[in-house]
Amino acid sequence: MSVQFVPLEPASETAALRDRVARLRSAMEWASDAIPAGVRDEVFATIDRCEERLALGVDNTVVALAGGTGSGKSTLFNAILGREFAVSGVARPTTSDVSAAVWGVDASALLDWLGVAPQRRLARVIDELDDEDEKSLAGLVLLDLPDHDSVNPDNRATVDRIIPMADLLLWVVDPQKYADNALHSAYLEAASQQQRPSLVVLNHVDRLSTEDAWAVARDLQRLLAVDGMTQVPVMPISAKTGQSLDILRAELAGAVAGKTVAAEAVRADLVYAGRLLSGALARGTEPTLPDAEELVQALAAAAGVDARAESAAARAKGAAGELAGSLRLSVATAERERLDWVDAATDGLPPTWRRVVADATGEGAELAEAIQAELAAAPWPDIERPTGIKALFARAGAAARARRRTLDVGRAAVRLVVMPQVVEPTETIHQAYRAMDELTRLEAVQAADEENA
Repeated sequence: MSVQFVPLEPASETAALRDRVARLRSAMEWASDAIPAGVRDEVFATIDRCEERLALGVDNTVVALAGGTGSGKSTLFNAILGREFAVSGVARPTTSDVSAAVWGVDASALLDWLGVAPQRRLARVIDELDDEDEKSLAGLVLLDLPDHDSVNPDNRATVDRIIPMADLLLWVVDPQKYADNALHSAYLEAASQQQRPSLVVLNHVDRLSTEDAWAVARDLQRLLAVDGMTQVPVMPISAKTGQSLDILRAELAGAVAGKTVAAEAVRADLVYAGRLLSGALARGTEPTLPDAEELVQALAAAAGVDARAESAAARAKGAAGELAGSLRLSVATAERERLDWVDAATDGLPPTWRRVVADATGEGAELAEAIQAELAAAPWPDIERPTGIKALFARAGAAARARRRTLDVGRAAVRLVVMPQVVEPTETIHQAYRAMDELTRLEAVQAADEENA
């Protein structure tokens, strides 16, 4: 993806991202069983990484130099730094350590999170004697990674660990190996798919004629387009001679000054998570909560509440006899009503979501037992049977009031069970679904924002 260094208020952006990540975690914790295991693990790993990065703040910009053997990463690292620090030459492929240079800030917590050893850190102190170009890099955390194509598996493991944690990836390629399939298929395509903020430099152009250098740059640009990096320009440079180094440093200064790249990297992680989750959602489907009162009334009637209400009405009009007998709800009836609710609540959603809602709601036996307990403890109204002269003047209004009072008490008792055991869990699952669905649309929203900018 292209990198846009647009000034942005870090606090507000961080707060919005932190809220989105928190909602995603809540959604995943409620509805993870609806997500394929591999996707679930990757999304949770993304959530962890986003939370950790946001907790460290977005004022510092982590730029990782990544590339293969002979690309000149360490030489470029030293050229940007302005002094010798990284281990260059033949010793480089034998170590999986990461070197870091930090301009003008204390980034100890950030470097601890990145796993940079203390002896591999260099603080670039900025004072009044430094020129403006150097001061413009304040807040930059520059990492020199091992070679991604090293024969040492520890080196590749280090690269694979750090790349998702970096805010901006600076891919360093050389004229001889710029078309290397290992770089394009394993890293650049993945960075494009995950929309990781990236820059690409073609190093060692001092070894080529100007005409050849531009020919290689154009071919590299073509390969990047195949990878999906259609908006990432190629920057021809020479770390050895310093050719175009000032242009690269200006790009890095822009990233640092905007203070948006770290937030953009987290946002890219969330967009990628949305892509992963899209397969577990139904496009264009909005989950709808069934009528909770309809469920309450159905269960109350099945438990005998309606029959008791009719008996109370008859008694209020002077009928002899006791109120309707015991209030009992069969497990089979409770389970049938629950499953009907689950079917309605997941209509149009992928089958896995039906299982999630079914697992989150109370089963028939649990519902039946809890409803009967609440009905037994309910404050049923006293219904006096009129006798004598009062019976002659008993009116339908008294019967209607007795019926209504009895229904209200019985349904209230059922509602005390249905809301926490059926309705509220379903609402939470629907909220989880909407949070995931919103994430799948984040990429389109981002594209629209960029187009309108």
